[in-house]
Amino acid sequence: MESPRCSYCGAPLEVTPDSVVAVCRYCGRPNFLLGNPAEVLAVPSLPSSDVVKKAVERTRKDLNLRWRMSAINFTSPDLYYLPFYLVDARLNADYRATVVVTYTKTVYVRGQPRTETVTKVVKVAGRVSLSDVVAVLARRATWGLSADVLAKHFFDSAPEPKPLTDVAAQGTGTFLAAEITPERAKAKAVRSLIPRLLARVEEDAAVRAREAVGVLMATASVQDKTVDYEVARLEASRLTYLPLWVMTYLFNGSHYHYYVAGWDGKVVVAEEPALAEHRAASLLGAVAAGGALGGLGFALYHTDFFTSTVALTAGAVFSYLAAGGLLRSRRVEK
Repeated sequence: MESPRCSYCGAPLEVTPDSVVAVCRYCGRPNFLLGNPAEVLAVPSLPSSDVVKKAVERTRKDLNLRWRMSAINFTSPDLYYLPFYLVDARLNADYRATVVVTYTKTVYVRGQPRTETVTKVVKVAGRVSLSDVVAVLARRATWGLSADVLAKHFFDSAPEPKPLTDVAAQGTGTFLAAEITPERAKAKAVRSLIPRLLARVEEDAAVRAREAVGVLMATASVQDKTVDYEVARLEASRLTYLPLWVMTYLFNGSHYHYYVAGWDGKVVVAEEPALAEHRAASLLGAVAAGGALGGLGFALYHTDFFTSTVALTAGAVFSYLAAGGLLRSRRVEK
């Protein structure tokens, strides 16, 4: 099969199966290989030099790495444009729930106050709604934490997307092809909102149950519920590309990465080496957790065997979790 050629000068283009835009290395013109570029948006990116400056500044401000700048070697960053659909969704839910409400009250017996625990089972019904805009990565292969944090930063900072034709004319970066349709993105958005909708149902049911017994500070636990939900609004934006720079640096023979939002240079995810001070903190945490709970367990051994056993077990578990940092060679900050 003949390789694609530049639509402007006719030169062969260097493409991969993932290519969306191929910039001709001879005339510098962008060539759009998939779909209609007029229907696609992209957020413009800072130039590579600005991204490098931002990454170096971030490293100089890091409490641990700034003292090791002379041992860090930065490489040239790579720019990737990740495809997202921004799905505007609203879900409504009608529910019926059985809630156990527990509270204490003071009663007087022969003039003496006594505290009693009261438990009531309350049946409630209601309706809740949830609205949100969900960024759905239009790729089957996940980019993990970096894509999620990039999308969150996009919503927080609100850069303005431009037509893909304008952004691609800059001639830098790799645009990754979208692998899912807008309809699939809508379905993924709804699935991501369902747990939050159910949590809102439980919150609303608990409030209604407390109001029903007239004790707003009572403990309420939803024992059973039936939920019927409907999708009241579900709209997907045009495919929108967000720029993500991946910058690699070498420290003590190992490679680490900064993931940088292209539009403002913010390091959204940073891989960093687990240094001696981090391992020392993990060791101190393990010793403190094990010592405190272990001491409590031994102190109660002869008076409360059950509580003693729980304390000793908890001490072992917390020590294990705290000591996990001793084994990690790298850590992630966001």
